[in-house]
Amino acid sequence: MTTNTYDEIPYPSLVYADTHPGRLATLATLFGLKPPSVAKCRVLELGCGDGTNLIAIAQSLPQASLWGIDYSAKQIATGQAVIEAIHLPNITLKQLDLNEVDESLGKFDYIIAHGVYSWIPQEMQETVLSLIQQHLAANGIAYISYNIYPGWHTENIVRDMMMYHTQQLPDAPFHLSMMHAKGILQFLANIRKQGNGAFDLLLQEKWQQLQAVPDNYLYHDLLEEENHPVYFHQFIKQATQHRLAYVTDIEFRHYLMLSFPQQVVETFEEFFQGDFFKQEQYMDFFLNRTLRRSLLCHQDMSISRELDWKRLPECYIAAPPSLQPVGKEDSEDSAQFKKADGEIITIKHPLIKTAIRYLLSFYPHRISFEALFKYACQQLPQSASDSALRETFAKKLLRLYCLEAIELNIEPPPFVTTLGTYPTASPLARFLAARGQQSLINLRCEFTNLSAIATVLLPHLNGQNNSQELGTILTKMVKKQKIDKKLNAQLEKALLEIAQAALLVQS
Repeated sequence: MTTNTYDEIPYPSLVYADTHPGRLATLATLFGLKPPSVAKCRVLELGCGDGTNLIAIAQSLPQASLWGIDYSAKQIATGQAVIEAIHLPNITLKQLDLNEVDESLGKFDYIIAHGVYSWIPQEMQETVLSLIQQHLAANGIAYISYNIYPGWHTENIVRDMMMYHTQQLPDAPFHLSMMHAKGILQFLANIRKQGNGAFDLLLQEKWQQLQAVPDNYLYHDLLEEENHPVYFHQFIKQATQHRLAYVTDIEFRHYLMLSFPQQVVETFEEFFQGDFFKQEQYMDFFLNRTLRRSLLCHQDMSISRELDWKRLPECYIAAPPSLQPVGKEDSEDSAQFKKADGEIITIKHPLIKTAIRYLLSFYPHRISFEALFKYACQQLPQSASDSALRETFAKKLLRLYCLEAIELNIEPPPFVTTLGTYPTASPLARFLAARGQQSLINLRCEFTNLSAIATVLLPHLNGQNNSQELGTILTKMVKKQKIDKKLNAQLEKALLEIAQAALLVQS
C-alpha cells in the first residue's frame, strides 16, 4: 500500500457492536462451534482506524488483550491519545502496512476486519484472508465485512455519476468536492422527483440516504478509488482457497424466511436444491444485498447449519425496549408485541409471555437462561419445571431470537444497572462527556445520548462521589450557569438515566 487517503481524510470515529467478541462467540456457539472464552481473549482488528471500536471493546473486556493495526499514522496517534487519557492498559495500537504483518504478532482468538476487504486493491484482498488464516487461533472466529452484488450494481450507478462529476473539479478543496458530489445527486433527484421509474426512485432513495452523511464517510464508503464488490459465491471461493470456512452472517436471520408464505419458501427450496451456499446466494439476489458481515473459522471446524437450541441455556437474554406490547397485557390467550420494524409477534405460551415482560422491565440488563426460566416457572406455579418444559422454553426463545425480538449473548453484561453508593461510569464515557461530545459510547459498544444534566454529571461519576457530593457538584454547576437551574432537582433521575444507558461499571 503506497497511498493513504486516511491520513488526509480520517474516517469517522465509529463503533460496531456486532464485532464484539461476545456477539461473535454467541453466534459461533449457536452454530455448533466451541469458540474461545471471551473474558480473557486476544483480539486483533485489521484496519482499526483511530481505534474507537477496539477501545470500546477493550473497556468492556478488562482482562482481554487487544491489538489494532492501521496504515494511517494520524489515526493511530488519535486513538493512542484517547488510550493514554483514559489509562486503558489492555490495548495496543500500531501503525503498520498489512504487508508488514509477520508471525511475531501471534495468534488471536477473534479477528475483526470491518470496512477493509472491499476498499483495498484486489490483490490485497488475498493478503487480508491470508492474515486471518495465519493469525486466527485453532478454534478462533473472524469477522469480515465486504460489499456485495447484486446490490452494489445499483450503488455503482450513483457512485460513477458522483465520481465523474467531482473529476471535473480536480483542484477543488475536499469540502467543496463533496458538496458538488451531493449537489449533482440532489439536482437529478429534484428534476426527476415526479417520475416513478426505477431510476427516479433510486435517485430519491440515495438522496435521502446521503444528504446528511458526513463528508469523510461519504468519500471513504462511496467515492474511494478502491471499491471492489463481489458476489457471495465468489467470496466463499476465495475464502476456501485460504482454508477458511464460512460460519454465518450477522444478519443470518434475514435468510431464514420465517415470515415468508409457505408457497414462496417451497419455490425457493427448489432453487436451493439442498445446497446451503446456493441458498445464501439466491437470498442475496432476492434481498438485493449490498453488504455482508460474515463470520469465518478454520476449515477443520465442524459447523452446524441448524441453530442448536441446546446451547441456549449457556446464554444471557435481553429484550430491547423497541419491542412494544400491543393491546391488553393481561390477555390469558396470547400477547402481542410490535418490533421496531413494525412486525407484530404473537406469543401464546404463558411462560414466554411472562419471560418477555420480565426482560423488558430489566433492559439493558441481560438475564441468564436459568434465572429467567426459574423466574417464569415461579410466576406460574402450575408449570412444573421439568426437562420437557425447559426444552420448549429454550426452543421458543430461540425462535424469538430468530425473529429479532430478543437478544442473546454468551457473556454476562459488563455493566451494572443499579446505582451503588459511589457510582462509577466507564472511563471512556467520562472522557467523551468531559470534552463535550454528545454521542457517548456505552459498555454495549453502542452510541448513546443523554440529557444535558446527565451529560454534565457523568465526568464526576468516578467512584469517589456519593449522591450528596454529586448534588454539591451540581449546585456549583448551576451557579456557573452550566446547566438550567430547573434541572437541579433531577439528580436522581439523571443518575437512573445514566444507569439505564449501560454506562456504569461495578463500583
